[in-house]
Amino acid sequence: MSAGADGGGGGAGTEARSRGASPGADDFVPSALGTREHWDAVYERELQTFQECGDTGEIWFGEESMNRLIRWMQKHKIPLDASLLDIGTGNGVFLVELVGLIEKELRKTGRK
Repeated sequence: MSAGADGGGGGAGTEARSRGASPGADDFVPSALGTREHWDAVYERELQTFQECGDTGEIWFGEESMNRLIRWMQKHKIPLDASLLDIGTGNGVFLVELVGLIEKELRKTGRK
């Protein structure tokens, strides 16, 4: 994760934390992680890094987890045209890898 993505190091994170008042006994401390501004800035940095150097960023759950899921899909013969919903799994690198695998399979079978 890049510097400042967790709110440390200033920027949007510091600003978001400083907006809230001191928490009461039953309140949560305001966090940059709960602001749209924070996540817009994080995603903008990741997109810029990808555009500048092709780096897809972190594989949030690890490359082996991603590969294990792809192997599971192959073992269970999930159709190449199946609909998938990818929610809350990071920056989408799994879907990028899956599309690459699907394109490779389609070329092998002559369907593309």
